[in-house]
Amino acid sequence: MSRILLLLTTLFLIACSDSSTSEQPSVQASPSEASDNPDQAMLEMVGYMTVFRSGLKELGFGPEDAEAIATGLKKGLTDLVPDPEYQSQMEAFQEFIQVRLDKAEAAQEGSAGAAAEANIAEGKAFIESLASDSAVASTPSGLHYKIIQPGEATKPTMSDTVRVHYKGTRIDGTQFDSSYDRGAPADFPMNGVVSGFSEGLTQIGVGGEVILYIPSDLAYGNNPRPGVIQPGDTLIFECELIAINP
Repeated sequence: MSRILLLLTTLFLIACSDSSTSEQPSVQASPSEASDNPDQAMLEMVGYMTVFRSGLKELGFGPEDAEAIATGLKKGLTDLVPDPEYQSQMEAFQEFIQVRLDKAEAAQEGSAGAAAEANIAEGKAFIESLASDSAVASTPSGLHYKIIQPGEATKPTMSDTVRVHYKGTRIDGTQFDSSYDRGAPADFPMNGVVSGFSEGLTQIGVGGEVILYIPSDLAYGNNPRPGVIQPGDTLIFECELIAINP
């Protein structure tokens, strides 16, 4: 599930829950006191970050909705317990949010699909360009790789755990991960990583180094984890096999 949908789903679940607040007295500052509040900028940051962390923008809310939302925030911060009048509107609120969730999900899927299509085409062209490098080999699955150092004769199998130093980038050179930057190699079960990565490591032994060119269908496909990797991305990994643990 993407970050956006996770945030939206969280917001919807909060709306669906019948929660209550603890009976703590609220302290309100008068307008004059608020304007002199040294924490005013930080209080504004609370509202500002709430917008970006809650998925309100992805739900389609805009500046024209700010005043009404602020009214609800003020009332929620003032009331000691949930207002029965507001609670009685929960079913209508759930329907209201669900409509926006559906629209946001459809928009995201459309955007991701278009991005994936473009990235897959770009990746295919990149893989085809590797044909000019005689040192690049390929497997029936579509994985391409270049062995820098073959390493020892024994190679890992899919039932092994391996210790690897690696750097991962998109084909435009944007780095998304690096054990070198973290200062320590990583341990992976061979059957617990993307198929292109594990298949590539079977081409070298301990002490070996290889560059892997992994098409999206052997990597994260059209649904990568939130971050630098985009839908449909072809990935490049520079790998150094340090140990094999059967």
